[in-house]
Amino acid sequence: MTYYKTVEGGTTTELETDIFYLNQIPDAMEKMGWETAPKLMRHWFSITPAYPFKPKEKIKLIEESATLIPTNLVNTNIVKMGWALNYIQVKESIGYLLNNWATPKGINLLRKRLGSNTRIGYTDSAIELDSYAQVNSRPIGGTLDTINDYYGALGKATIKIAVKGYITKINSRDAFITEMLGIYIKDSYDFSAENEPLGVWSKNGIMNKTQTLLYMGFYNQNMWKELSDGGFSGSVPIYNKNFREWQEKWNEGGDFIVFSDILWSYPMPNDRVIYL
Repeated sequence: MTYYKTVEGGTTTELETDIFYLNQIPDAMEKMGWETAPKLMRHWFSITPAYPFKPKEKIKLIEESATLIPTNLVNTNIVKMGWALNYIQVKESIGYLLNNWATPKGINLLRKRLGSNTRIGYTDSAIELDSYAQVNSRPIGGTLDTINDYYGALGKATIKIAVKGYITKINSRDAFITEMLGIYIKDSYDFSAENEPLGVWSKNGIMNKTQTLLYMGFYNQNMWKELSDGGFSGSVPIYNKNFREWQEKWNEGGDFIVFSDILWSYPMPNDRVIYL
């Protein structure tokens, strides 16, 4: 496709471009070999009518008991911990939580979770664990991360840890016996921060950070010919607001809460017995 752009001095430059639509991003992700990110985005596009989270609603959905989240606003079958373990930020956060979950704050939350119960965590549902047995968490991900499938799928998310075990008496003291630890990811898949950049995309994928800096230098100065001559035809910067605009125009695309499956692990020897 050819289009014409008027540049400085009033001259008109003929540029070749290839139209790239927002809902083609999952296809571009798959061309790069990404697995989970395109599944999450396709799920978002599949939701009709459009459903954007409002700021207060998003906070409530993240902070309230997970069992209270409407089932149509949750996805539990796309993100797998086996996949997530391929990424260093996930492995490091899991290692940290396995070694440091039983902090004073974590033990206080354990007491709260137990309440009048003598056993908790005997479920394979991340939603139930999050509501009744989760005792610590750690944020993961950031803008400086490598651009890869994890970055495209979750970006900033939360790794959480829950306990499976029971109360008993040891030397007349109440003690919680930690049988297993359940680790999972919780995230909100939404496009609320409208001005947040999501990279420069084309049908072939996303630019790396070096290419993006060069592209945006030309783009911000309206240097269209340089963009075309530099091989950037068909590439466009994508922002969260573009997904909000898509929702308004096409009445499709729904925000949702993500839960992964559960990675079960044995506790460290020092955390096997927690005195209450």
